[in-house]
Amino acid sequence: MTGSILCSPLKAKGKIIGVCQVIHGKNKGRVFQKSDLELFLLLCDSAALAIHTARMHLVLMENQRMEKDMEFAQSVQESFLPTSTPQHAHFTFAAQTHAAQVVGGDYYDFISFENDMLGIVLGDVSGKGVPAALQMARLMSDFRYISQLDSEPEKVLTQINNTLCERSYRGMFTTAVFCLLDMKTRKLSVANGGHLSLLLKRDNSIQEIGSASGTPLGILPNMQYSQEEFSLKSGDEILIFTDGVTEPKNKQQEEFGTDRLKNLFSNNTVSPEEFLQNLETSIKQFIGDAPQFDDLTSLTFKAL
Repeated sequence: MTGSILCSPLKAKGKIIGVCQVIHGKNKGRVFQKSDLELFLLLCDSAALAIHTARMHLVLMENQRMEKDMEFAQSVQESFLPTSTPQHAHFTFAAQTHAAQVVGGDYYDFISFENDMLGIVLGDVSGKGVPAALQMARLMSDFRYISQLDSEPEKVLTQINNTLCERSYRGMFTTAVFCLLDMKTRKLSVANGGHLSLLLKRDNSIQEIGSASGTPLGILPNMQYSQEEFSLKSGDEILIFTDGVTEPKNKQQEEFGTDRLKNLFSNNTVSPEEFLQNLETSIKQFIGDAPQFDDLTSLTFKAL
């Protein structure tokens, strides 16, 4: 049987996180006094603070664990990307990528073949974060395997597209450019699956080449992609990029845009590596304090 009762909510940061109650049995014949209530409320405040602190500590520990997991995921993703660019007497290469989150869905790769042939791939998986990063890792493996069977760009994209359609997951798709560069003859073959056109700089003028010949990969099966061929000459430079390069916005919601990119590229007089550094700096200066919204990836190479 219940006699005298003291009851109080446990409050922390203005929120009720529990209730505390003490009871005298009726047969005890005792009654709580005002001094008991004051002490009880003091204990309740201390208990609420201790519970809140313990919960915050658990959240902090979980966040730290997740941060370590994401740092590990970032290091794993970076291990899939090339650790260096190809070295060749007739060409110089450079590439960079910066994820909007810890990990991202942009990817690029250099794939060496026999007889001074080089495969170059750059793409953008739909979405951002971990799902896009996982798709990106598998895609890079697909490109390396499939291109070894037949390195013709149009056939590579056709096969990659069918592979993605077979294992389509939650509507994810990717845009991609696959190039085959003959470093002896300087012939460049390009197939484009729903990606942005490449930029060719020749004699300080800019041309858009290698326009998309089909839908992004992973949407429609049995798509037939086509390829274009170009003969490069000494001094020509190619730029391949994702929309994270052209779509960053400043505080006025103005995009960096293709025109700014073309102007920067046409006036470039430095090495491909230095140009990409200048491009990154220009984008950062343009957006100011605005956060990076999308993954940013670019790749360039120059015929010497």
